[in-house]
Amino acid sequence: NAEEGAVFESGMSAISTCLLEFLKPGDTILFSNPIYGGTDHFINFFLPKMNINVLGFKSGQDYEMITSMIDEQKLGESLAVIFIETPANPTNDVIDIEMCKMVADRYSTKEKKVLLMVDNTYMGPIWQNPIDHGADIVLYSATKFIGGHSDVIAGAALGSKVLMKRVKELRSFLGSMTSPWTSWLLMRSLETLKLRMEQQVKNAEKVAEYLKNHPKIERVFYLGFLKDRDPVQYEIFNRQCLSNGSMVSFDIKGGEKEAFLFLNNLKLIKLAVSLGSTESLAEHPATMTHAGVDPAHREEFHVTEKLVRLSIGIENHEDLIKDIENALEIV
Repeated sequence: NAEEGAVFESGMSAISTCLLEFLKPGDTILFSNPIYGGTDHFINFFLPKMNINVLGFKSGQDYEMITSMIDEQKLGESLAVIFIETPANPTNDVIDIEMCKMVADRYSTKEKKVLLMVDNTYMGPIWQNPIDHGADIVLYSATKFIGGHSDVIAGAALGSKVLMKRVKELRSFLGSMTSPWTSWLLMRSLETLKLRMEQQVKNAEKVAEYLKNHPKIERVFYLGFLKDRDPVQYEIFNRQCLSNGSMVSFDIKGGEKEAFLFLNNLKLIKLAVSLGSTESLAEHPATMTHAGVDPAHREEFHVTEKLVRLSIGIENHEDLIKDIENALEIV
């Protein structure tokens, strides 16, 4: 339901272009945690070099808690962008988009509108529509579900014509627009997007149920289990998501040694940092996608040494479960 979109050569180029366009020295960005490691690094390490204030919050903090935090640090007047990733990579934490829009509106004035940007990569355009819940700009790593075949790197930003005009102008100067070949691959992939994502969701449900009952697994981070685990998160999820998705993370009993043993003994599921592809992928966030995140932040947001992330593909679910079972037997 966006008026216009802009496509980029990577998800990070889409994110960085939008942040650079709408932030200037002295501004403040409010962002959710955890987020993808590349985004985390850009916000926490690059933006401060431009004299941009960064303020993080996490799932579970409500409107009052967030606005109190902004007011206590006297950052309301400088707040320019709220950036959230929901569900969050890699723990599936859910952030309330409508609540974040209320925060943005509170600090907006006639002269300055606080923009809400939502990274919707984990749900994709099928299972969540952030613009319907108040987002000004929706961002994707199109490498993931939209591309869906692990053969293209791309990104996308969507929003109003006014905002996208500004984004496209900066994109031109940065030179991060897509090539014809990337565009062709994305058009090919869009033909099967819903079919792929529906099968991935079905498979993920079966894999998550298997993991939930395995004696070597401590905890499973899966949206389908929110109802029993966290009623508040479930209410938000139920309001803004249309599916449980196909991302499943879990804590393996032990630590890095056990996680690596499991990952190294998978045969069908491939070891890779991407997600959303036709093939199932597994990774160790703490040493892969989130290796550049401050270690203290990793621990705080449960990106620990025992956490493993799975992106479930379209294979036969019995084959996937057997592969996981065999790998766990070795741990």
